[in-house]
Amino acid sequence: MIAVDIITGFLGAGKTTLINKLLAEAYAGEHPVIIENEFGDVGIDDSLIENPEIQVRLLASGCICCTLISGFVEGLAEVAEKYHPTRIIVEPTGLANPADVLAACTEAAKRVPLKVRTLITVVNAENIIPLLSVGGDLFHNQISEAEIIVLSCTQLLGADETEDVKLAIRELNPHTPILEKDWKELDALTLLALAEETRARKSGEVCPLCGHTHEHHDHDHDHEHEQNGQEHDHAFNHDHEHDHDHGTDGYSSLAFFPERVFSPELAEMLLASLSDGACGDILRAKGFLRKSGGGFYRAEYVYGRGELQDINYDGPPKFVVIGRDLDEPAISALI
Repeated sequence: MIAVDIITGFLGAGKTTLINKLLAEAYAGEHPVIIENEFGDVGIDDSLIENPEIQVRLLASGCICCTLISGFVEGLAEVAEKYHPTRIIVEPTGLANPADVLAACTEAAKRVPLKVRTLITVVNAENIIPLLSVGGDLFHNQISEAEIIVLSCTQLLGADETEDVKLAIRELNPHTPILEKDWKELDALTLLALAEETRARKSGEVCPLCGHTHEHHDHDHDHEHEQNGQEHDHAFNHDHEHDHDHGTDGYSSLAFFPERVFSPELAEMLLASLSDGACGDILRAKGFLRKSGGGFYRAEYVYGRGELQDINYDGPPKFVVIGRDLDEPAISALI
């Protein structure tokens, strides 16, 4: 039986970062296959998996309405049949509905022996409250359907701000466990064990830790938990154009392949310009930009906050923007 771990979460919440932590700390000795589901036709996150021995399959053109249920099911089945892994890690697009992902896995289980062991939702504590106000039903559903929530960026908030974040989550999902530790202190094995127990309890299955059967309403049960050639396969891609909008609350994506060289000032100006509204309502942007002097920046933007990092990357330059009412000429002028 293939174990499936689903890592969901908002755009830019830190799903790939958490996967890298799990690979380093919780999956030692395992060689899971990762399925990356991107919203848009150009993959970014598949290049950010740090373990070169991990197989990564990219399900691009991640338009949920036409890909997730059909192409995603096919992808899960193909991965199982080709690689025979003991574990598959699924990272859906930040615009995915967890119920749809679970439905896809249930459908795939009719073809191959797999079982969802965990459903972990990553939430950026720094921007969850404004995102919930603008993100529509998709973001509310991710919280309300979460089985266990891992907060990222809590080190950037004070204690009162963190409590406000937890209150906002509790209004949508009163009972889900919330892990708020700084990720430097968060033990990945403990997280995985708690996520497996939570999934078993929610499903009314036998808990893998204590051997008891827990009903869905049993929220008071508590345990103490102490506890290398990378392949990027794009076989699942659709033949979409680079700009698409398939009804996901009006969100669309644009992909750019900028050959220009960016000075630090120019790159910072690009990220700052994404938040002023002139290019549309941009929630997320990410990619790899050429640096002056050689090499690449990893450019990250999440709803008002941009960041540049040096990265060891040798692929083509590319930059993806996700939002509503995107002004392609205005963004092109910046890139």
